[in-house]
Amino acid sequence: MAAVTKHFSTTVLAALCWLACAAQSADAPMPLNKIGAVKLIIGDVKENQAFFEQTFGMKEADHYSDKAYDEPIMAFEGGAHLALFSPRQEAPLQKSAFPVALIYTPELEALVKRLQDAKRPARMLDAAQTGGLKIAIVKDPSGNAIELVERPGKPAVGGAKLIVNERQKAEEFYSKIFNATPGQRYKTAVYDEVLMNLGNGPFLALFQPLAEPALPKSKYPVVAIYTSEFEAVLKRVGEAGLGYREVPINRAGMRIIVATDPAGNAVEIISRPP
Repeated sequence: MAAVTKHFSTTVLAALCWLACAAQSADAPMPLNKIGAVKLIIGDVKENQAFFEQTFGMKEADHYSDKAYDEPIMAFEGGAHLALFSPRQEAPLQKSAFPVALIYTPELEALVKRLQDAKRPARMLDAAQTGGLKIAIVKDPSGNAIELVERPGKPAVGGAKLIVNERQKAEEFYSKIFNATPGQRYKTAVYDEVLMNLGNGPFLALFQPLAEPALPKSKYPVVAIYTSEFEAVLKRVGEAGLGYREVPINRAGMRIIVATDPAGNAVEIISRPP
């Protein structure tokens, strides 16, 4: 258990360092590829949307829906979004015990107490094992584990955390397709993880559990990546041979595909102007 706790702290330290560097380069050219939304596969939309509204003060920024799914797009005042994706035609799948998203928030202890008082799964990690940082793990109503890190200022979506079965293969995929660059690496008897840098937004953590059996993957995306080099990315996805599907969209100038990484995670790729 100590090794798992250590993972949370080292991930956050690297994320904070990386975000600080990104803030210093605010005048740099717009990145070609960056995370636009962390996506959670959920059950009941109203219950989950109410949880993120009441817990974090997020608001609905957009909403997509058809016969196959219902998806409110939640947001803070700025930064990446949090998409709550509810499949209408896919049975619920077992959730990983490890976090699949990271959110920065102020006054973490008070937030955790409110959640505990409301009988929501939430726990603070031992400060002695987190380098003095305030970190908590909570679960949304659908059972997705969310890592919370206390940070002054406004709340923000800090990172997408993808569960993979072979970290090296996943790293090569994201490096080749999106020109993501590897940052901090961590390996224990419990996990093997690398933090990938994509543009000036949230990080992409590729997390391989070494003590958790492989779980079934949803066919629906767990992260959305914006790209201003859509045709080039499409070509590289095709060359990787892992397949993709085009998503019909009636918004002018926008194209979307869903590709599959080597671990079976579905990745939504959305065209965006430079």
